[in-house]
Amino acid sequence: MTKTTKNESTPPSDLKLVPDASQENNLERRRLPRLSLSSEQFRLSQNGKIFSVTDLSLEGMAIRILDRGDLVLFPVGVLQEGILNLRAEKFQIKARVMRFTNTTVGFKFENLADSSVQALKHFLDPSVLGAELRPLPASESQTTSWYHGPSGTDLLFWRATDGQYRRVTLYVLGSFIQWDRETGLSTGRSQFSAENGETRGIVRFETMLLDPDSTPDRGKLSVAKTLILSSNLPLELQKWCVKQLGDPNGS
Repeated sequence: MTKTTKNESTPPSDLKLVPDASQENNLERRRLPRLSLSSEQFRLSQNGKIFSVTDLSLEGMAIRILDRGDLVLFPVGVLQEGILNLRAEKFQIKARVMRFTNTTVGFKFENLADSSVQALKHFLDPSVLGAELRPLPASESQTTSWYHGPSGTDLLFWRATDGQYRRVTLYVLGSFIQWDRETGLSTGRSQFSAENGETRGIVRFETMLLDPDSTPDRGKLSVAKTLILSSNLPLELQKWCVKQLGDPNGS
């Protein structure tokens, strides 16, 4: 896959999350399987509608839009209130609409209660996310393995024709961590494109945009290692992953 050079100019933070085709064109595109529904849900106070939460962080969340008519409920900048459901626990939240695509809406939390912050911190702990990873059927070919977890956590493995792993990529908490047999180790930010996805049963294929760091980020590598070592992956596969994710800067 050809990677283009990233635009180094940075828009104001309040505009950065609004879809912009020119910015998207400067990022690497990656096709990624995602579950159409999740156990995390958001009930909008305005009308009681329930939306599946596809990505979650301490700063905000993204919800899945199944009916495009619902997009009128979420103009950029509007503050919405509702109930966030995490493992059957309910939290009253306020969140401001920051971005949208044809199938998702992204929010930034505002004035979260301490109890909600603590619940999110526990839910998003890498060791907790790792323990929640579960294998799913191969997405598109027998050479791909896919493990899925809460809050949009996805761990994917690709094998080459020789049977050896050629790439492993972890998407977690709005970041990606990747080892590739040809290009080596990389980290960066990830976000969904505004392009339409494709649904096959409970799986939806989305275009992910990758914005790489100039050098692999030690913090992201640490999160990846903790998550993998806390997972139910076979021990030998855990060891292999951690070896490939060794920090090239020496940690």
